[in-house]
Amino acid sequence: MTKLFSLVYLLLACLLPSTVLAQSDAFTLVEKNYGNATYVSGGIGDEEVDEIRLRERDFNLKLLFAERDGSYLGSVDVVVLDPKGEAVLEVNSAGPFLLAKLPPGSYVIKVSMDGQAQQRKVLITDKRRSEGVFRW
Repeated sequence: MTKLFSLVYLLLACLLPSTVLAQSDAFTLVEKNYGNATYVSGGIGDEEVDEIRLRERDFNLKLLFAERDGSYLGSVDVVVLDPKGEAVLEVNSAGPFLLAKLPPGSYVIKVSMDGQAQQRKVLITDKRRSEGVFRW
């Protein structure tokens, strides 16, 4: 019985540090702030896509940038304007996904890539996440 307990203890001791280490490195995409907005962008590679999917519930806006054939795009310029026309978020997306936390309200999202611009209105509420897909 003592040998079995020792073996289980040793096994757990070996696994615990790697579990703690894995949890501390679980999020590689860094949250950033722009005024009152918090955002994270990325999605390059399977690990970042998985992380975006895990974290999207903590944000009230999710944007995806892709080509018409479905291929993901990065390095998209994004500006989110409030009803007064003031930028509440201005960023170059580090990948095909951009997650943001914005105060509830109406916004205009302007995106551009290689000189081609698009815009869309969005309503942000506390009840659900707003999403937008932009294709070039």
